[in-house]
Amino acid sequence: MQSCAVQRIDHTPYAQTDYYRHTLQALEAQPPVTSKADSLQVGWAKVNITPPIGSPLAGYGKRRGLRYSTVHDSVWVRTFAFDNGQTEVIFVALDMLITPMTVAAALEKEYAAMGLRPAQVYLSATHTHSSFGGWGQKLVGRLMAGRYSKQLVQQTTAQIEHSIQLARQNKQVSRIGYGTAYVPQLVRNRLTGSLSGRDTTVRFFKIEQASGKTAVLATFAAHPTILPSMDPVLSRDYPGELVDQLEKSLDFAAFAAGAVGSQAVVAPHGDTFESTAAVGQALAAAILEKLPTVELQHTAQLGYAKHSLQLPEPQWRLNTNHRFAPFLFNRLFGKYPTYINSMQLGEAVLLGVPADYSGELLPLLEQQGQPVVMTGFNGGYIGYITPDRHYALKKYETRSMNFYGPQSGSYLTDILRKIMHSYRLKDRRNN
Repeated sequence: MQSCAVQRIDHTPYAQTDYYRHTLQALEAQPPVTSKADSLQVGWAKVNITPPIGSPLAGYGKRRGLRYSTVHDSVWVRTFAFDNGQTEVIFVALDMLITPMTVAAALEKEYAAMGLRPAQVYLSATHTHSSFGGWGQKLVGRLMAGRYSKQLVQQTTAQIEHSIQLARQNKQVSRIGYGTAYVPQLVRNRLTGSLSGRDTTVRFFKIEQASGKTAVLATFAAHPTILPSMDPVLSRDYPGELVDQLEKSLDFAAFAAGAVGSQAVVAPHGDTFESTAAVGQALAAAILEKLPTVELQHTAQLGYAKHSLQLPEPQWRLNTNHRFAPFLFNRLFGKYPTYINSMQLGEAVLLGVPADYSGELLPLLEQQGQPVVMTGFNGGYIGYITPDRHYALKKYETRSMNFYGPQSGSYLTDILRKIMHSYRLKDRRNN
């Protein structure tokens, strides 16, 4: 039984594997859909998705299904619809730990009725660790998110559908631009402590409708884990304060977690709501300061794709050299389809992954010479993706939460670079 349940770690170079070859074949078979037209329409909407008090929280295994007794601030789905007359793309941001696999699967069944392909809908989450659970079916999912509720999954799915419908109905002729701000004081590398291994950039899109209404879609790479893990309180953590602050000056704002792997937020007042307010306000101030400098365009290249990501067998580690057998991992975690979503808004390419992707890896993507916006938690989950050089570290991110072996970082980053290259090729052909 020992020889069956425990196996040696596989160090085969990923470029020599079948899963790599199959993923490349899938990329070649399904290039991005892109277009550029003379005008752009954008709409947005938000829908409250707060379940009743007594629903379970999601985010920490030690909660063991802890149910919240207080709602500090409601949770929402915030949606953008972008349309240039030839291509339409939808961006969805959930105030949740992740986009649950159960919700993503339920949505897949509804897109056709809305006249959409699954690839046109880009799912993301704020990654707050104080939002609701009830969506995990396997044992680990129940530990992280409490007892499964089919009703809660159906309700959340319907609310996301509604937000998409409202955003599409609210489309107006618009202009769009991309900007960045820097907040090094708000992020630290919790894996290595390295100052250079941090993603300190706030990336954001500014959208202005012909009516004069203005919106922002922002990302930032620091874990929303400020609030105490055992407090029975529902909250959006600092992303909630960020969008609330922005909406004091703008008409609409949405937030998606960036490359949060290894990246911890610096909470100036400890694990308190004073800290969530301070961080959210600082991020909003940084964006608002840069907003007037963002150049807006009436036309924008729009694109989308959904790329199948083949994976090696799970390599959930027992110790330095051994892993649990894949069947044990699948029994505990479940086995789900995994994808990379991508979306083009103007010159920037958004990449949505089913993981906590490390901010330390972003420079390898930015070398491509094209603005890149990374988001996680797109409807699947494959654990933490960190640089290969950290694999030997006996840390939570590299030991407990590395599910797919010593080359996860280089493999996924290689695929992401190839996706970005496919958009550049499309741009050259369209222009």
